[in-house]
Amino acid sequence: MQAEGDGGFMGMNIYAITARQVRLRRLQAGLTIEDLAGAAGISVSFLAYLETNKKKPSLATLAKIAAALNISVAELFDEKTVPNIAGEKQRTLNRILKLLKDQSPENTETILATVAVLAKKLLDKQAG
Repeated sequence: MQAEGDGGFMGMNIYAITARQVRLRRLQAGLTIEDLAGAAGISVSFLAYLETNKKKPSLATLAKIAAALNISVAELFDEKTVPNIAGEKQRTLNRILKLLKDQSPENTETILATVAVLAKKLLDKQAG
């Protein structure tokens, strides 16, 4: 039995579900964090923290986000559509491995260094 106030919902923390749903729906809509934050009238930093489950949104904030995404608030609580993040990452790694398969060791290092730079730039952009 879940303790009152722990956010448990259908076997998963409700805040974790909404965090993952907001990020998933934002990406599906092709929006950046800045785009969604602006449309919802919230700060970019708060949205970034919300998406990583480091901040807990109010229902009013979720309503603003849902409206900006053109979805219902209920969809942000739908545990059934929360993607398997580990599975997605594994599929991405498999795609990268296929791309690297026939590359020379030098080209592989160049590609990995490029990916590292791009990943850092994306993280920096998301953070602020």
